[in-house]
Amino acid sequence: MTARSGPTGYSGLSILVHWLTAILVIALFVTHEGDRGSAAQAFHVGGGAIAGLFLLWRVWHRARHGLPEPGGQAAIFNVASRIVFIGFLAAIVAVVVTGYLLPRSLGRPLDIYGLVAIPSPLPRMPWLHTLSEDVHDIAGHLFIPLLGLHLLGAAKHAFVDRDGIAMRIFRPVRGGR
Repeated sequence: MTARSGPTGYSGLSILVHWLTAILVIALFVTHEGDRGSAAQAFHVGGGAIAGLFLLWRVWHRARHGLPEPGGQAAIFNVASRIVFIGFLAAIVAVVVTGYLLPRSLGRPLDIYGLVAIPSPLPRMPWLHTLSEDVHDIAGHLFIPLLGLHLLGAAKHAFVDRDGIAMRIFRPVRGGR
């Protein structure tokens, strides 16, 4: 996934999807430690199952449309920006895929708020469940440092460089990515 020549900003759809993704990821992270049977746990599992489809679409959309041109800054900052961005997308894929595997690796259906139970196509596989739990937890916790770096980069553009890059996520451009 590389920057393509063309628009230096985001479309209205990309901006909307960015903020919805941010809200969903934060809500799912906050509820990830809910006790079994609690509202937090039900939201995390059911909401994660539904949000996972949207989040995977987000990754596909961004991969398909590429990234806007990087700002005029030192190459090291552009590389760091790409690493953080790709890290976010990889963490989303890892969390969603392993989230879908968690109940299924125990041979249980994926339960969405008690309204829908999608049967498991897998037999009980404790090794896969343990692996999925570990990857889900590690990838989920990667959002914290990635978010910190993302916010530092945005602050650098807004307050140090004052180059308008940070504002791209608030103002859509015609033909934007």
